[in-house]
Amino acid sequence: MKLCLVYNPKDSKFRTDAYCSIFKEMFDALIQKFNCRQFVTENCSAKDLDADLIFFFDPHSSHHVEIEGIDKHLAIKMEYWNDLHQKEVKGVYQTLNQYVHKLGEEQRVRRAEKRGINFIVSPSKYFFYENFTKYFGNQTSKMLLYFPHAPEMEEKMIPFKERKQSVLGNGATWGDFNDGYGFRRWAYEQPYVYFVEHYIKNKETPKNQDYRKYLSEFCGALVLCSVFPVPKYYEIPASGCVTFAEYHKEYEELGFRDYETCIYVNRDNFEKRIKDFLADIPSYQKIAETGYKLMEENYTAKHFANFLYNHVEKYAFKN
Repeated sequence: MKLCLVYNPKDSKFRTDAYCSIFKEMFDALIQKFNCRQFVTENCSAKDLDADLIFFFDPHSSHHVEIEGIDKHLAIKMEYWNDLHQKEVKGVYQTLNQYVHKLGEEQRVRRAEKRGINFIVSPSKYFFYENFTKYFGNQTSKMLLYFPHAPEMEEKMIPFKERKQSVLGNGATWGDFNDGYGFRRWAYEQPYVYFVEHYIKNKETPKNQDYRKYLSEFCGALVLCSVFPVPKYYEIPASGCVTFAEYHKEYEELGFRDYETCIYVNRDNFEKRIKDFLADIPSYQKIAETGYKLMEENYTAKHFANFLYNHVEKYAFKN
């Protein structure tokens, strides 16, 4: 099938110095899966697009390309949305010296309607329903194509005996984020956590694909966010670490279950569960291996591309 990818080559998520490589890996997986592809980065006419799927890979809805007549194009049209909590923002990335205009909630919806988008692809299910049902109504479940953040995998599971016998705490803590970072900020301050500042604050912290290799140096790692599962929820098990995660129903439904594929922590049990782990790390190897296998068999970038390819086939056949 023919794919047309509409994207901004200057998007911070696609840069080689981006702190996270997941989005670029998903982007590349789509290219490898589909054939006869086109790449659109600037304004044009839909008459010039020859595609079965037109995919707007625009995680923050910040690429304001205009494609004349796109709503009338017969191809299936999808947009990728990340960070569903974002508000409209206009400004300059301080670290990149690059202007950015991110759309807010309703602006995203109205632009999608104007473009004739058939599906919104997003790595958050329940948060999508919570934020966008008021716009899409009873079509909300039909609009959403849900697939979690999908990284490439490390080539092998490095055994615990070759790793640092620590639990890594690393991630952003800026802003309030509906208090989604409160637990995370507190956890990073605990003396039994090996804390490393986020790349944005410390340029010595590994970034992009090197970050997952860095994760694989540790036996365990924290991923704490009360709003929805963020990329580290998947990067950590993909690196063979024991994932210490803040509970999400969505994450559990994907197969991440307590003391099977991850360990769920909260303020009440945090100290005990981390210290129990540090006191007997070898006995937790199986949890890391099972979490790694769950990712390997279900949620890699290739699985993401296959999921979309199969959906396009089914949708095209029905219509």
